[in-house]
Amino acid sequence: MPSSRRPIVLKFGGASLEDPDRLAREVRDARTEGAPVVVVASAREGVTDLLSESLAHPRSQAVHRRTLEELRRRHPGLPPAGRRQLARTRRLLELVERGGGHDAPLADRLLSQGERLAVHWLSAQLRLHGLPAVPVEADHLGLITDNTYGASLILFDRSRGPVRRGVGRRLARGELPVVTGYFGRSLEGRVATLGRGGSDYAAAALGALLGARRVELVKRHVAVLSADPKEVAAARALPELSYEEAEELAQFGAKVLHPLTIEPARAQSIELRVRSLEDPRVVTTIAPERPGRRNRALTVLRPLRLLRLRVPGGRQRPGIVAEVSQRLASAGVNLVQLYTSSALLCLVLEPPQVLAAIRALAPVTREAAAMVEGPYPVALVIAIGDHILDDLGRLPAGAVAGAEGFSATPRALSLAVPEARARDVLRALHRALVEERGP
Repeated sequence: MPSSRRPIVLKFGGASLEDPDRLAREVRDARTEGAPVVVVASAREGVTDLLSESLAHPRSQAVHRRTLEELRRRHPGLPPAGRRQLARTRRLLELVERGGGHDAPLADRLLSQGERLAVHWLSAQLRLHGLPAVPVEADHLGLITDNTYGASLILFDRSRGPVRRGVGRRLARGELPVVTGYFGRSLEGRVATLGRGGSDYAAAALGALLGARRVELVKRHVAVLSADPKEVAAARALPELSYEEAEELAQFGAKVLHPLTIEPARAQSIELRVRSLEDPRVVTTIAPERPGRRNRALTVLRPLRLLRLRVPGGRQRPGIVAEVSQRLASAGVNLVQLYTSSALLCLVLEPPQVLAAIRALAPVTREAAAMVEGPYPVALVIAIGDHILDDLGRLPAGAVAGAEGFSATPRALSLAVPEARARDVLRALHRALVEERGP
């Protein structure tokens, strides 16, 4: 698109939909820049949980009835098309009742109803404020995904043409498209959701497909901080992050961003802004790395379990790491982290996967005379930032002492520590890497 017609994408999270008057002001403010605006909306807060609860009780007509009543209550003033979506939700719940078991495509169809209801409700609210809002459902728009129901990936080459044509037609008519987040249409032609938090990913993808000026992720109470303020009272807002820093932070469990949100923006060099609706001063800009900037963010993953695999003559056994990884992958075990030395492999896992991991490693223990020790309760404390290897000398000895494992990459330091020490280590690293550095 020509620079003057490159849109601004505003994504509103579920909690922010509680204040449609303020959202209307946000849209008007963006439109004053002279660029088209495209809105992406999540489901209203709590709605996806309601629908998930219905799936967890597939035979319970009482649960499903309460779900429908609550959906009506949370979407007052629905226009006729929105009321048809309520009726569609009722029919989907009836299908769930008849099926009883888990049907992934049917589950995604039901879960997508939260966003469908939201865009019809929000469009009606914005029209009351004089904005030419029209609801747009992403699967009908042509946002194409793979067939991994529940955690699909957007296929950009297949989506680009239909998304640009569909949004372009609406913008040419002077309309304000309000697009569903969270889902698209699979290669099989079915509804496919992108995983929890997937509306951020959908917004970034739409921004990339449309060549947007920027994508703003507007969240009511959420900010990108140097640590979880529940863990570290001195946590501070981060005004800037590089794409790579934000991606590491998301991958290591920060709940502010869906892990896949960053890649579409980076691929097209589109600026992302994470904004707090409650406090306009709290903005984190995510863009290419800027020389001289030194951000540091910390996060902790717990509860986790660590297994030690002692392999006699490990260094003389080429392929042992690959063999262990392959056996775990074949058993459906996901490694959270792997630390290695000459004769020791330390495997960090989610607690429910420990037994499957021990069983998968049984052939290695027999054939290589290896020995499994543990599981030990641990947590991962991770420090993230561009050029963080420069900070190795700043790590407090007391925090590192007693660690079960340590790894370092150009943007992340990871310590596996006994679970009971996690908060103390997190706070010590925050003091050394954030507070003592100054603003």
